[in-house]
Amino acid sequence: AQKDVSIKFARPLEDRFAAVDWARGPNGCPIFAQVAAWFECSMHDVIEAGDHVMMVGRVTAFKNSGLNGLGYARGGYFAPSVAAKANSSAAGGEIGAVAVLERHGALFPLGYDNLSLPSYSAGGGDPAKTLASHLEQLGLSVHDWFSLLDL
Repeated sequence: AQKDVSIKFARPLEDRFAAVDWARGPNGCPIFAQVAAWFECSMHDVIEAGDHVMMVGRVTAFKNSGLNGLGYARGGYFAPSVAAKANSSAAGGEIGAVAVLERHGALFPLGYDNLSLPSYSAGGGDPAKTLASHLEQLGLSVHDWFSLLDL
């Protein structure tokens, strides 16, 4: 349902925000109406990466509406949750999940020689719950942030 909003912001308009329905978030950032989820971030770091600059934000507010998300790749729009289910079905029900672990501002990959993000593959079921169970088996406490995401 947000394809028209995406198109308005992808094309040059004098005042894009006048053409869409939005409100200010808890920290003053514009939040579009009827979105699947929104995040408000504060600037955490700026990293020079060759001819690019990566800006890293710290999430200060978040809300998930339960609506389907909207993705864009290779010139077309898609619903990520529908695409994930289709990919899972096409792969015989196998689905993968990955987590990023953070403690006191530092990221924690797993492993000793070959560091990697914690991940888990499972057939069917809820990938977030399966990954949470796997992390708990590794002795890591898992907070209820999985419920925030529509994987």
